[in-house]
Amino acid sequence: MAAVFRVSTDFIPCCVGAVCVAGIVFAASLFGILTRPDGMLAVLWPANALLTAAFVRGRATNTPLGWCAAFIAYMAADLLTGNDIYTAIWLTGANLAGVAVGVILLRRLSVDDRNLRRPQSVQYLCLTGAGAALAAAMAGILIAVLVFNQDPVTAFLFWFSTEFANYVVILPFALTVARWSDFSAMITGFFRHFVMNVETLKTCTPAISVLVSLVLVKVIGGPGSIVFPVPALLWCALVYRLQITTLFILLVSHWLMVVLELDFLSNLPVDSDPYYAIMSTRLGIALLSLGPLTVASIDTARSALVDRLDHAANHDFLTGLLSRGAFMKCGSELISRLSGEKGRLTIMGLDVDHFKQINDTHGHAAGDRVLVEVAKIIRGNLRGDDLIARLGGEEFGLILPGVAPADALGLAQRIRIAIEQTAVGESETGSIHTTISIGVVHHTLEEPVSLDRLLRDADKAMYAAKAAGRNRVVVHQPPS
Repeated sequence: MAAVFRVSTDFIPCCVGAVCVAGIVFAASLFGILTRPDGMLAVLWPANALLTAAFVRGRATNTPLGWCAAFIAYMAADLLTGNDIYTAIWLTGANLAGVAVGVILLRRLSVDDRNLRRPQSVQYLCLTGAGAALAAAMAGILIAVLVFNQDPVTAFLFWFSTEFANYVVILPFALTVARWSDFSAMITGFFRHFVMNVETLKTCTPAISVLVSLVLVKVIGGPGSIVFPVPALLWCALVYRLQITTLFILLVSHWLMVVLELDFLSNLPVDSDPYYAIMSTRLGIALLSLGPLTVASIDTARSALVDRLDHAANHDFLTGLLSRGAFMKCGSELISRLSGEKGRLTIMGLDVDHFKQINDTHGHAAGDRVLVEVAKIIRGNLRGDDLIARLGGEEFGLILPGVAPADALGLAQRIRIAIEQTAVGESETGSIHTTISIGVVHHTLEEPVSLDRLLRDADKAMYAAKAAGRNRVVVHQPPS
């Protein structure tokens, strides 16, 4: 049982998690029951997939109390809508069996696979959905024989297709969506700042194409209409973020299930068997959704790789600070912007004192740790819009826009004192301490100036600090 739920020692989060589980399951179950045709399983049954995602994502939900809350919520929804307690217990058991298998399988996947960040993640998700659906369908055989007196083979296939379709369609969104507050803020922020222009139209065109495809499904109809939305969903997968694409897939797939199945049932001849046709429709919709989902997953993996390559190209591998090239590019752009505003800035050149001696005495690995710690101290004293880079070796550069000279000088002194008073590394002989020399250049951008020139002036001031005894701050004095 430890593989299914984790025991939490904090009772209050467990209670809150259980209440959330009960609310989700009860609301989703009632919604699903409302889509249930007479004598069949519900067209839409989001409760199991949502509960599986909640147990996998929430530490406070996957507890014995959370499972009890889910059981009570399933039972309450069934009893409230007319099922007897015997039937409700069997149906709840089947639902929880599928959820348990889904939770076990999902927890065996890596975080990247659960969040669909790798091309093969969709395959694993599909297998997880099949495993959970299989567990529920096995229980469905018993329900068909003992409760409804139905053919067990038909019941198994129908139950499996329904559960599989719901898991495959719902789990991608439920597993990848951010916290609801973040997701709703993103959506409301889009509409709040909505301005109709060419760029907005280009952004909205894939979503509009989805709506057009759904209209064509309703207007044209026919067996081929099931694939009408696929090109539009593929377009969404190439343009939108993964969680937005999964939301479109969820909404479109459920819309197709409702429209196509209800249309099929309304035109069904009397005494015809609808089960296999509905199974085919549900499985077809679920499998069609895998195409856009795979494209979205591959695009997410590609974007992550591009981001990592971009970060590697523009950041120092050791300290994580900007590289010299990125610093020069961003700094030059900042100076150009401030020149138009007649702003002011401060440039600092910082150099760790006696760094070669640290390497010779304690080794290069210890020297690397010193650089990392020094970079951390410097970065911890900066604002969000300040630029910091490792310019090479033990030398760092800073650009501070819009800072008064007195404030900049105070910042330099704080950095110097913090480094002097902090053990920046450990060696076999004890803690490693060092100091830093800082050159400061103040400049008011009343006329164009290059970043190269300002850095040269900062270097001159920094070398003056070295010559004056190190561990000090020297302000560059322009020639009069």
